[in-house]
Amino acid sequence: MVRASNEMRNGFGLTEMEPADVVRSWFDDLFQRYAFTSESIEFFRTLRLEASDLSREHGGGFWWGDHRLVQVRGAQDEAALHELAHAFWHDAREVDGNARAMMDAVVRLAEEPDPQYARAQKLAYDYVNGIPTQPDSSSPTGYWRGMLVEENDWEMFAGLASGVMGDMRMLPPYVRRLYAGLFDGASETDTITA
Repeated sequence: MVRASNEMRNGFGLTEMEPADVVRSWFDDLFQRYAFTSESIEFFRTLRLEASDLSREHGGGFWWGDHRLVQVRGAQDEAALHELAHAFWHDAREVDGNARAMMDAVVRLAEEPDPQYARAQKLAYDYVNGIPTQPDSSSPTGYWRGMLVEENDWEMFAGLASGVMGDMRMLPPYVRRLYAGLFDGASETDTITA
């Protein structure tokens, strides 16, 4: 272990973290386990990547956009996919109305009837409508109101990416296309195979 970065101390309150070479190796393995495009992997390799303890499967992470830094608490693939999706979306959301397109696609997905997309549909439904059984003392309703009310496209994007673990077959084409460049099989022209 090495001394934690300022961001690791501020984000997780930790004093130690994994050495950079160990973290790079873990992320390189992750890139091979999931259908990231070669372009997104090239982009991710330009970022700072940090992990606190890869010997355990802790969840949680941060994307520090101003520092171009992805952090994960431990060796949980879902958290890593989520934070990498944030990193990818950071600039992409500002292009060609992508942020609004993501929110519109999630609203449509919330009502998607095709059972092939049931997992993503349930996530989208909660993002749009909130979860009345999940208390939130900061909400005027008393429960978590979802992401749409605050137009939180960045969490919708990252949440769906990790919610389907990068498997574009689990997203309908009108959502899938927004992940073009991040995951293989995302663009409307890509062939998605089982």
